[in-house]
Amino acid sequence: MNAQPFESRRFAGSSLAVVMGTMATLMVIVGIAAEYTTNVNRLVQRTTTLQTAIAAADATLEQSFSNWRAICRANPTVPLATNSFSAIPLPTSSQLSLPNSATFAKAGVLSDLTDEYDSNYTVSNVKIVAVDGTYQPLASASTAPPPAVGMAQTGTLNTTSASYNYIASADVSLPAVRGATVAKVRRVFSKQQLSPWNYAIFYVDPLEIHPGPPFTVTGWVHTNYNLYTAHDTLTFADKVTYASDWFTNFMPGDLRHPGETPTSPSWPSNLPPARDIALQPFGMDSTVIFATNDANPNNDSYHELIELPNGSASDPLVNSRYWDQASVAIQVDASNNVTIGRPNTDGTLTPFASSNPLYTMFNTAITTNQTIQDNREAANIRLVTLDISKIENAGSPPTYKASTFNGIVYIYDKSNSTSTRRAVRLINGTKIPTMGLTVASANPVYIQGDFNTGGAPPSNGNPGDPTQPQASGYTRAPSAVIADAVNILSNSWTDANSFSGTSSRVATNTTVNTAILSGIVPTAPVGGDGSYSGGAENFPRFLEDWSHATFTYYGSMVELYQSQQSIGEWGKANVYVPPTRRWYFDVNFKVHPPPGSLMLYSYVKGRWTML
Repeated sequence: MNAQPFESRRFAGSSLAVVMGTMATLMVIVGIAAEYTTNVNRLVQRTTTLQTAIAAADATLEQSFSNWRAICRANPTVPLATNSFSAIPLPTSSQLSLPNSATFAKAGVLSDLTDEYDSNYTVSNVKIVAVDGTYQPLASASTAPPPAVGMAQTGTLNTTSASYNYIASADVSLPAVRGATVAKVRRVFSKQQLSPWNYAIFYVDPLEIHPGPPFTVTGWVHTNYNLYTAHDTLTFADKVTYASDWFTNFMPGDLRHPGETPTSPSWPSNLPPARDIALQPFGMDSTVIFATNDANPNNDSYHELIELPNGSASDPLVNSRYWDQASVAIQVDASNNVTIGRPNTDGTLTPFASSNPLYTMFNTAITTNQTIQDNREAANIRLVTLDISKIENAGSPPTYKASTFNGIVYIYDKSNSTSTRRAVRLINGTKIPTMGLTVASANPVYIQGDFNTGGAPPSNGNPGDPTQPQASGYTRAPSAVIADAVNILSNSWTDANSFSGTSSRVATNTTVNTAILSGIVPTAPVGGDGSYSGGAENFPRFLEDWSHATFTYYGSMVELYQSQQSIGEWGKANVYVPPTRRWYFDVNFKVHPPPGSLMLYSYVKGRWTML
């Protein structure tokens, strides 16, 4: 057989070498691909496992938050130490959708933020630790967290707001391809305390603001429900928040704005109205503490704050009612008999002896059996009048005649009914003692004339200077009027003219410097009579022709309930003509709130980290 030519043999050998080389290369590529795929699978598995661990840690912290908040709500005014949360239950495997394990969860036992991760447990180091304002642990488990406070607009510390901080931890360990995957998750829990007097306008119910003439709201605005703004004459100058939704429209059921095209208000370009959490008075969930369908007379609504407690039933607002907070109560009965005494937590009144300084101070300040016509209520209203000038000593600065007075007086006529209408009137209130004054009543209150101005203020001039709502040499004191409804009567008010038409009740420039907490008559629901609440622009009510007068107001307006005595709807004829409104939030309330305790609490999940 003839041998293959040399060139043919060389070609065959070369081809074999190429094939062998190609196969070797392919094997290397396959090996690399297999290794890569294995590594990717491992990474995917570890990533998936880590995500599962993080989700389980998050779920653990969610459960911790719910329990922490419930414990805090039981004692909302008390900052709680770390050991207050030691009994919080651990999560179960079913709650976290993880495999069952005999050693599933372990609580942390140390009082600081020391890492207590335990590899023998799927979930470990579950605890809540009280910390200071810089998130550092405290001296011991029994040490309450100090308040973290900020600055007020006045440049001093804001004494009416604070945050109490805690750090919650949860470590979750899950098996992976090579060892365990561990997620160590931490989150800040904050109990935030804030006085409603930090707001220019604060509502728990739907908030409607539809002013006619141009109207600017200075200060914060918040509603725990919906916000309705439909007039471009409205300007917000500061933060506006709502817990539910915001509508550039009129509230459903409001038929008092027929044919109007809603227009948007104005606000700072960097601060549009925004959604926020609901802020609960006293840190208690109103859906839990109130019920109108049970036999308990003490838990119907926040209107309880201005009512007397019924001593025969449990009281969720015990010690928070203004009846409980007052150092003196004044009671008027159907026959105009006056009792001045100490209010008791069961709703009874212990009369003072005639020699008691508080009795002496208030006895000469009270006048009974005066009657006016309130056209909004379409009723004659019998008044008990409190002369503020009779309870303070003349001088600069003014002081109370009785040093034992805590600045809170509760005054009411207990004979009010649908047929016998009663109310309280405040007169001669230009000077308020420096410690401040809070007047509370279950009845409506009428403020007559300048209030807390020190005399005739520049704001009442023609033209007036609204930036000076007090007379020279006088410093307006912290004050609040808390009632079923609050009405403003001008400096020119006379009782006799109240029975005549609006043209006989002509107002003059008047200035009032006080916080107001009162109720509203809400806009009718869809299908109702079409009534409008009057909006926040009519939160303080009027009974005069203010068409040529200015009402200057410095304060804070808080709505927590619906009126139960002054239930006349807004918009009736022959009631009032609106004033020129010059309303300002009183920034002094951020440092010096009115006498009495009224706080909002919110429970917030803050910054989140993974170690």
